[in-house]
Amino acid sequence: MIVQWCCKGVAKLDEATAVDILGGGAGIRCRGWLELGAAAPLPLDRILGRLTESNLDLHVNHYSRRDPRTGKHFFEITPFISLAAGVVDREVTKQTNVTHGAFRTALEFACTDYTDPRHPPCPGWIFVCYVLVGVRPAPTIPGVAEEIRELKHLRPYSPWYLQGEVTAKVHVPSRQILYATRWAPDSTGALVETDVLLNQAFTHPEALLDVREML
Repeated sequence: MIVQWCCKGVAKLDEATAVDILGGGAGIRCRGWLELGAAAPLPLDRILGRLTESNLDLHVNHYSRRDPRTGKHFFEITPFISLAAGVVDREVTKQTNVTHGAFRTALEFACTDYTDPRHPPCPGWIFVCYVLVGVRPAPTIPGVAEEIRELKHLRPYSPWYLQGEVTAKVHVPSRQILYATRWAPDSTGALVETDVLLNQAFTHPEALLDVREML
């Protein structure tokens, strides 16, 4: 198993929800769970039945396609959670590698309103967390994340690096989330940090912010 640091950017999230994600236990939940409502218990049978290789491919490469079983857009019912973990992109013509840091990728998702066709800037939260990643594909195991950029996993490589470099399943529990930061555009359009929430479960909060240097 590998412990992988990740970031999750969520746009237009209110502070009360961010606080609940940090300390409420369930943490970051998949869309398939969230569609049932904020207070809904985990729909174990429904969610676990969706943890398949084909559904993982839908999540990574065909997020807006309709689910063949339910007719809903797959992003409405997905049991997977895309997390930014950083990637290296190859520019063949320049013969150089270009890095896309996890924090920068999450910031784009947190501060872009993709529900608006114009994609305007908006405030949002970035959650810094860790997940356990298996060294082999295990899409049916809920507690193990998938490193979908790893070519040795033998699944088709996706060109859409912004869709997430690590994919968690069902939820990322609060105990695996270290802290959250709120970002918003200022009067000039620049993105600035406006708030920091630390997970009170960790006894050395001053060390948590140092994790950002690795992201």
